[in-house]
Parts: sequence; C-alpha cells; structure tokens
Amino acid sequence: MTGVLAGKVAIVTGASRGIGAAIARRFAAEGAKVALVARTVEPGGPLAGSLAETVAAIAAAVGEATAIGADLACAEDRARIVPEAVARFGRLDILVNNAAWSRFVPIWEAQPKHFDLAFQMNLRAPQELSQAALPHLRAAGRGWILNISSATADLPPPAPWDEDDRYVAFNRDGHATLYGATKAALDRLTAGWAVELSREEIAINALAPVGAVASEGALAVGGWDERDHLEPVEAMAEAALQLCHRSPSELSGEVVRSLPLLERLGVAVKTLDGRGPMAPAAAA
Repeated sequence: MTGVLAGKVAIVTGASRGIGAAIARRFAAEGAKVALVARTVEPGGPLAGSLAETVAAIAAAVGEATAIGADLACAEDRARIVPEAVARFGRLDILVNNAAWSRFVPIWEAQPKHFDLAFQMNLRAPQELSQAALPHLRAAGRGWILNISSATADLPPPAPWDEDDRYVAFNRDGHATLYGATKAALDRLTAGWAVELSREEIAINALAPVGAVASEGALAVGGWDERDHLEPVEAMAEAALQLCHRSPSELSGEVVRSLPLLERLGVAVKTLDGRGPMAPAAAA
C-alpha cells in the first residue's frame, strides 16, 4: 500500500460485485473514502454480492465506505448520487462509471426498451454523473473520471470472415452488438470530455479488460473455454488505480485496456488490499 489516494473521495457505481467492488476495495486500500452505488444493497439477490458486503470488506480492511442504493436507469436516482456522496464525505475527487446494462440477443430481436435501457445505463448515466461531479472536481483542484468500457466496442472485421477467429465468433454468436454500440459511444464520449477539459487538471479515461473479467456475472453466464482470456478483477482494479491518481497531463484521454496499460507503466497486478502482487498465473 502506498496511500496514493489518502484524503481523496471516490464514487464507484456498480460496486455491489465484480469490477466495481474490486475497484472500490483497491481504492479504499490506498486511503480513499468510497461511496458505493448499486441497486443491490443487501445480500440475497440472484447473483452473489451486495453493497453491504463490499462496505463490510472495506471496513474489515480498516477502510471507509458508504452505500448509496440507486437504480442508474432512473433519472431521480442518478440526480441524488453525487449530492449524497458529497454530503457524506465533504468533497469529491474521483468518479468511476462502472455500472452497465446488457441484453445479449440477436440485434434483429432487440426491442425499443432494450435500446432505452442500454443507452440510459451505459451512456446517459456516465454523462449525467460526470456533469454532476465536475463542479466538485474543479473545487478540489484536481480530479479523475473513469468510464469502464468493453472490448465489444471494437468493430468486428468485415467479410470475408475467418471462421476460426474468436472475435468473429463472439460477435456473431455472442450477440453483443447493442452492448458494444453503447460502449463505443462511451469511448467517444470519454475522448471528447478529455479534450474539452484539457486546460484543466481533470483526467478523463476509459478502461476495458483485454477480454472478459472473471466476475460473478461473467461466470454465471458461462460458456467460456481455454481459448478465452478471463482476467482477474484485480487487473482492472490496479489499472483503474493508475488512471485515477496520476497527473491528468500524463494519461488523460486514453481509451485503454487493463493489462497492456499496466505493462506499459511497469506496474504489477496487486491484491485488492494492496499488500502484495498477485500470483503470476492469476495475474496473467
């Protein structure tokens, strides 16, 4: 642990499980006070994980966190997140827009409600939370906004198609077109925010895993095999930490993948408590 976030306050959405919970725990281990946002406040939902459990894990590691139960598809809920976090901790330095919505169906079967939810959660929520956070980041003198993206934002290749190409197969059979479209829009939104704020000490980045992350949701979906890259949540948490404490003049505007970023920076993947490196096999 280096304490690089000591005195800082962060909001992390989608922090009941998976990537969001891992980022929250990693930030807390480095001294940040963290406001955790998700719909699942208490245990007992269809997937493992809840805000109460993430708060408890942070408290057990002598960190400080608070839970804000909210549905990011609801405009009224989105509007109260930043004010509640600032009321609780007195300031805001970091916003991590991690919560997302997906429905993997053939694109010709996607319904208007699917489009509405996908763009509400994956694009409009990050936009509105960033707008709400900005005055507080400016007041703090320096700030960081991190949008969690996805490899599905990459364009699939055109014909002729290689039937042995895993990315072709994933796009054809995984039906990630709608989800990927929202994440591609999020990447462009990120780059635009960054350049428009380039005269200020505020970093805006988008971060995606190389492939899939071994989170509760991904493992519940299943269908993975030895050809897929399932990276640990610790890799995303470590990359998020690097993007949320360095000088904005160093990395702002980058839309990056977790493991290549860490390799470029010469940073090892650490355990969520920050006390040591992950085992090599687990961090690969």
